[in-house]
Amino acid sequence: MSIRLEDKPVIRRRTLPLESLRYLLNRILSEEMDCHGVVVRRIIVTETDNSGCNWQPEWPVFQPANVEPCRSHLRAVVEELRRRYNVEL
Repeated sequence: MSIRLEDKPVIRRRTLPLESLRYLLNRILSEEMDCHGVVVRRIIVTETDNSGCNWQPEWPVFQPANVEPCRSHLRAVVEELRRRYNVEL
């Protein structure tokens, strides 16, 4: 009897230039009233992680980004964009 290992689903991400990804993230945040004034100033290119993503944002220091409900919204936006996009190298 042989055991078949399930293949992990391959997630295909679009690649975007670094500044385009940062612009997209900030544009989405600007539409959320609870995050008014919150801006991600930097996206850091990293080694590809276990999920296949190669970037992470530098978390904003502006107070609303660190309290609810903005913190949850920001986290959800970042998670969704990390699933969909990689930084073009």
